[in-house]
Amino acid sequence: MVDSVAKNREDILLEVKGLKTYFHTEYGVVRAVNGVDITFPRGKVVGVVGESGCGKSVTALSIMQLVSQPPGKIEAGTIMYYPEDEAPIDILSLNPKERKMRELRGKELAMIFQEPMTSLNPIYTVGDQIIEKVQVHFPMDRNEAKEYAIDMLNKVGIPDPAQRVDEYPHQMSGGMRQRAMIAIALACDPRFLIADEPTTALDVTVQAQILILMQDLQQEFGTSIMLVTHDLGVVGEMADVVAVMYMGKVVEYADVQTLFYEPRHPYTRGLLRSIPLIGQSGARWLSPIEGMLPDPYDQIIGCSFAARCPHRTEQCQHETPPWLESEDGRGVRCWLYA
Repeated sequence: MVDSVAKNREDILLEVKGLKTYFHTEYGVVRAVNGVDITFPRGKVVGVVGESGCGKSVTALSIMQLVSQPPGKIEAGTIMYYPEDEAPIDILSLNPKERKMRELRGKELAMIFQEPMTSLNPIYTVGDQIIEKVQVHFPMDRNEAKEYAIDMLNKVGIPDPAQRVDEYPHQMSGGMRQRAMIAIALACDPRFLIADEPTTALDVTVQAQILILMQDLQQEFGTSIMLVTHDLGVVGEMADVVAVMYMGKVVEYADVQTLFYEPRHPYTRGLLRSIPLIGQSGARWLSPIEGMLPDPYDQIIGCSFAARCPHRTEQCQHETPPWLESEDGRGVRCWLYA
């Protein structure tokens, strides 16, 4: 899947093809990611959206090779990373615990986790956690690394960074911890950054500050970002391209303006109809998507959205829709466009 933003191989930083990540439990197999294809252009923000349980975070963890094994297992697919002036790297061919993957993880590929209070180590200061990462990847002594950590905390807008560098996560507010997570993620100037629900537990004003901060840092460092969220308002503000996921697959992929003004997949339309519109003349009732997500243990025949789709046909319930891509690079997985 190559979008209109990334027309040539040189424009692509990371490419996911046919990714399948399953969890083998005593109750059955959960196909959390079941054939995902996403292209991440250089220096762009790709928003990955969908309901809880659609496979967004598992896709992110698969890219970082952080899926817990067992019960999780990456069953199939390729994740190709294209560094500048270097040979392409097949991430899934690397052992998650080997040196090469550890060098990539943190330096080239970084991740802001969903909940900083559980992701930051409570027994180390925030400064120690930045210092450790910096010293793993750069030849710095502790004093140099600490000055670097103070500078990173200053860049992410933490006041009095020289004092905060010696504080523990529990001594910081939620917004401060989120900023500290961003500082750790960006400490080694990664080429590719995964932001997994970076504003979930924050109040509205802090959310806005974090999003502005990420935009500024993305422009400063030229980082490609995978923005995992269920908040379409955040996507509209931040993203250049959007991938809509449902039941472990990408069902629509387009640039952000096209997706918001001309959505094709019935699921995408349902997501957009469920957003309250401020300032629109005349009253409009919200139109939620009917039904619930299928049981994750079920192996679905046909379209996974068919049971909730107002446009379903007999074909939808018995045949899996193919991926259909138009010349402008946008794609959709739906029989309506076959």
